[in-house]
Formats: sequence, structure tokens, C-alpha cells
Amino acid sequence: MDWINRAVGRMANFQLVLSAIGVLAILLTISLDVFLRAALNAPLSSTIEIVSFYYMIPVVFFPMMYLEHTGTHIDTDLFYRLFPTGFQKFSDLVSGLITICIYSVIAFLSFKQAITSTKSGEVAMGVNLIPIWPVRWVLPLVFASSALAAMLFTVHRIRKGNNDA
Repeated sequence: MDWINRAVGRMANFQLVLSAIGVLAILLTISLDVFLRAALNAPLSSTIEIVSFYYMIPVVFFPMMYLEHTGTHIDTDLFYRLFPTGFQKFSDLVSGLITICIYSVIAFLSFKQAITSTKSGEVAMGVNLIPIWPVRWVLPLVFASSALAAMLFTVHRIRKGNNDA
């Protein structure tokens, strides 16, 4: 089980790094566009489409697996701390199963959308036609990997208790 946890942790860290690279890419692309527009009156074409489709999607969604793996999503535990230990574990199990189901359903639906988008060769219409079907594959990857991380975190939380999670 430890090697699976380490592998998932490495994948989560890798996705987090990809998200950080996306932030850097946004910074560089927009800065270059502004510079070229101001200095040479020759802005980059399709900057908005590239940033919104190719950079923003990974920036927003890639950190999800890391958050799920580390258990650092937003938590509300107003009453949870008052529960007896057995009920806390039951609550952890139920919330973990719901999370895994939601991630799995979204992964499945976004996978179907990615297939449709790939088959049709989906493009974004702007100054230029930019193929966006490759980016559609980010969501099934993110949600499937987040479901895996949620499953491992739920198992860890049930076995070790909330204090060690």
C-alpha cells in the first residue's frame, strides 16, 4: 500500500508542477503579447484563446489531485469534532465514497466529451482556428486521478484516524 501511496503522491506532485508551469506560461505569453503590442504594434494572435484553453484549464484543475492526496481541500468540521470516534470514521467513509463517486462520474462524462471532441476535431474560433480537442483530455485525467487519490486518502483516514490524516 505504501508504494501505491508514494506513486500517487509523485503523480499529484507532477500535476502540481504542471499547473505551476501553466501559471508561468500565462505570465510569459501575456507579457510577450503586451510588449509586442506596445513596442511593435504587433500583438500575438490568439493570445486569449491560447491562455483560456491551453493554460487555464491545467492551471485550475491539475492541483485537484494534490489537494485530494494531501487532504487539504476545504473542510467544515463544525459538528464533526463533537462526534464519537466511530461516527467520525463512518462520516469519513460516507464522505469519501461520495467524493470518489462524484469524481468518477465527472471523469466518465468528461472522457465521453473528450472522445466526441477528438472525433470532431473541435476548434476554438478566434483570430485563428485553434484545435482545443487535446485539452479536453485534461479533465478525464484529472478527475480519474483525483478519484484514485480520494480513495487512498479515505482508506488512510479510516485506518489511521482523522488526527493522522
